[in-house]
Amino acid sequence: MTDPADRAMILSRDGWGRIIALIAAADGDISGAEDALATALERAVTAWRAEGPPGNPEGWLYRVALNARRDVWKSAATRTSTALDDEVLDHLDHAGARGDDDGGRLGVDPADHDPDALPDRRLELLAVCAHPDIDPPARPLLMLSAVMGMTAKAIASAMALPAATVSARLTRAKKRVAALGVGFGDPDRLDLESRLPEVKEAIYGAFAIEWAHAAPTPRAGMVGEAVYLAGLLARLCPGDGESHGLAALIHLSAARFPARRGGAGEFVPLTEQDPALWDRSLTESGEHHLKEVYRCGHVGRFGLEAAIQLLHMAGVRTGMTDWPMLLRLHDDLESLAPSIGGSVSRAAVLAEVDGPEAGLAALDALSLGTGSGDGLDDRGDKRVTAFQPAWVLRAHLLDRLGRTCDAAEAYRRALELTTDPAERAYLEARLR
Repeated sequence: MTDPADRAMILSRDGWGRIIALIAAADGDISGAEDALATALERAVTAWRAEGPPGNPEGWLYRVALNARRDVWKSAATRTSTALDDEVLDHLDHAGARGDDDGGRLGVDPADHDPDALPDRRLELLAVCAHPDIDPPARPLLMLSAVMGMTAKAIASAMALPAATVSARLTRAKKRVAALGVGFGDPDRLDLESRLPEVKEAIYGAFAIEWAHAAPTPRAGMVGEAVYLAGLLARLCPGDGESHGLAALIHLSAARFPARRGGAGEFVPLTEQDPALWDRSLTESGEHHLKEVYRCGHVGRFGLEAAIQLLHMAGVRTGMTDWPMLLRLHDDLESLAPSIGGSVSRAAVLAEVDGPEAGLAALDALSLGTGSGDGLDDRGDKRVTAFQPAWVLRAHLLDRLGRTCDAAEAYRRALELTTDPAERAYLEARLR
């Protein structure tokens, strides 16, 4: 049985953004909302061990966090150091008027009975974090931290930034939000349209960061949050093709999660997955959003990536992949939004269309090497030489060409860059 303290931490991560958004909506103080939730977590450890967890833990944490925030607002220190906003205090009082301060067990609070009773204001918080007066480099960090509940250390690792840099930027950004007095409101009043690109990047960034280590259940944890937020964004922006493209990409990618691990937890690549194990509702939802992309008449980066995902999935189902069409889509993606990942994927597709030599040449060209045949050497693009999928593909293509010694060396380099145990075991088997 899961320890109540551990359960509190797990639940706080899943519901972190929802609770922070609700608390911060009152006064725009993200740091204050985080402190309030931390207080609620501390109380949960004690209360849940003694009495057992409540029926709706997320509602319990929200209520205790809200009460902690109200205490701060009503404190003498706050009254003497800050101009008291009566509207904010009235809002907090109204939110807490249906119960007392009994540690969170408020029997008359709807949140104690129905988890959906807590409104979701995370999209508004995402828009606040993308405010034009916040430093651009800090915006995605703030979104991932405040809305998605990621730690500064996890963000730093995913973005290859020093942890101290991330922490400093987050601190400055939160202070900036509080100083701006940014209010929450309907997305149209927050100029959501102009901030959509950064909001989409934050949602996709959270999904991508969790991709390698996510559970087989595609609706759990951070992946589930990204699936939900992408769908919510598409519903709020029905005429924006890229919002539907993001939803399509995330839904189609998440749909394959149940099939990418075998019975013993071993890694299963897409080409060897059983389509019967894919999440059917997520697949259908992804296909629906992709149709909406074309209805909107604008196909952007996310829409192209979603179409690529769908073609690969169709190839696994039928055993017949349309490689020429995939190459055309990759060419469009390369011209619209070039990236290392996209270029490596294009090289893999090119190998299927024109042969492994063509794919290997395209892959080696990314490293800006000398053409000596070494490929991906340290004289080239440092990002490519540290990109694990590039080495996996290179090993695969060299193996197809019968260059087994070179392939083995590439597999060893890929293994050095592999952090997922299941994928490591798979590559070790290929090396053997």
